[in-house]
Amino acid sequence: MLLIVITLFVLAPIAEIYVLLAAGSAFGVMPVIGACLATAFAGGWIIRIQGLAALNAARQDLTNDRLPVASAVNGAVLLIAAPFLMTPGFLTDAIGFSLLIPPIRNAVARFALREIKKRIERGNATITIHRP
Repeated sequence: MLLIVITLFVLAPIAEIYVLLAAGSAFGVMPVIGACLATAFAGGWIIRIQGLAALNAARQDLTNDRLPVASAVNGAVLLIAAPFLMTPGFLTDAIGFSLLIPPIRNAVARFALREIKKRIERGNATITIHRP
């Protein structure tokens, strides 16, 4: 767990800054700033479209008396993708945009659900559902 924290908060920003500086050196400052802004706006637009699609799918599932599991998982992964897309930088954009690709998003969701299930089975996590 400590290794993950170190990677996220120390090494990832250093790598991001390095890539931005290298891109600025190769292409110039203004094109890099423009690319960062363009990817943030494009990512926000795509997140909005896919988020609304997930919400509509959940609404459809509930209308048909089905649990909206797939829609909820898609929405959760989109919530993870959003900050990556809004953070300036090309590495975070690559992660965020990859989470917008349905096969990759589904693979990440399956992995996360497997990990949650393992933790519950080992007794390292609990899930509480409150019903009205």
